[in-house]
Amino acid sequence: MSGTALLVGSSFSAIPLFFALKRRGLRVEVCGNLPGDPCHQYADASHAIDYSDREALLAVARGGRFDYLVPSCNDYAYLASTWVAAQLGFPGFDPVDMAMMMHTKHRFRAFAEAAGVRVPASLRLAPGGLPELGRLRAPYLVKPVDSFSGRGVTRVERAADLAAAIDRARAASRDATVVIENFVPGRLHSHSAFIAGQRVVADFFVDEFCTVYPYQVDCSNHPSALVDGLRGRVRAEIERLAAAAGLADGLVHTQFIADGDDFWIVECMRRCPGDLYNRLIEISTGVPYTDLYVRPFVGEALTPEPACTTPRFIGRHTISRAAECVALSWSHRLGETPLDIVPLKLSGERLSAAPFDKLAIFFAEFSSAKCLHETVPRFADLVTRSCPGTWCKKRQQKRSAG
Repeated sequence: MSGTALLVGSSFSAIPLFFALKRRGLRVEVCGNLPGDPCHQYADASHAIDYSDREALLAVARGGRFDYLVPSCNDYAYLASTWVAAQLGFPGFDPVDMAMMMHTKHRFRAFAEAAGVRVPASLRLAPGGLPELGRLRAPYLVKPVDSFSGRGVTRVERAADLAAAIDRARAASRDATVVIENFVPGRLHSHSAFIAGQRVVADFFVDEFCTVYPYQVDCSNHPSALVDGLRGRVRAEIERLAAAAGLADGLVHTQFIADGDDFWIVECMRRCPGDLYNRLIEISTGVPYTDLYVRPFVGEALTPEPACTTPRFIGRHTISRAAECVALSWSHRLGETPLDIVPLKLSGERLSAAPFDKLAIFFAEFSSAKCLHETVPRFADLVTRSCPGTWCKKRQQKRSAG
């Protein structure tokens, strides 16, 4: 393959996408406003722009004679890319209004309910508006319509306590718009489905856990503990959604809550999930997840992939802290040696509190499904994140004890 691709995003999460494009023999240029990001170091050329500014992205795309436009792993990159693709005719994208629906919480909820897709009951609260709860019941979940990583999300037990949660969600939203939905009980999972002709041709189920910051996933594993019957029902629901929306070929990534035989889809996106989720799938199954994601954006067909019958038991942990500190190091008591470690901070760098920062991501392999499913939810308890203050305090305590 020949030609030039513009990769919209430059962070560590975009690295697998960058090299998937390079393996095709493409020239790859990168845009992003942080010059220290890793993809800028690899790129054939860099563009120092805020890609969430779609006019700025359009100017770069128009000026570079690009053949392909590939969004990376956040909503801003995907939505700006979709708008530019509509102007310039790049392959792989839904129409702009459909992309906005899939990536905006209240629009997705409204569309899904009308299509008969299983989602929690919800309502949208515009800037300055007051809630009229109607059919909603406590407990409630209050969210910004356009944030990620659990930012601004609050569970509220009583209607009388909604005001503070709404203010928090508005502060985390670019346009101060909030969605309030029924809180549904159960366990969190994700489903990555690659569709062609609105049919699933490859998919993966992952168990997910939020152990440091509520509503931000920091531990996950593949294969999932979900039973086959529930997987089939979720898969059918995604095909129902894809047909109702007329989705283009590519990735449909969702998070859902499962409670026994029941389930509800709570988040939906068409961009690649971040924090090297793709690496989790690739290590466990050997299926080229990143390559599948890239294919529609470079004009290649998605074809059915053979299912992996003997996956490796892989856990992923994104290391973070509940309070800000200056990072020093980290260690673990897993009993298993991490097989892949991606450091995100240097010793001495400031680590912001979750959900705004991460120290490292690691992947560990386990000998059995039982060991995997018992250990992954406890990752945060088995990893020590050393900061100078806590390190000095521990040394002082040891001396006092001596």
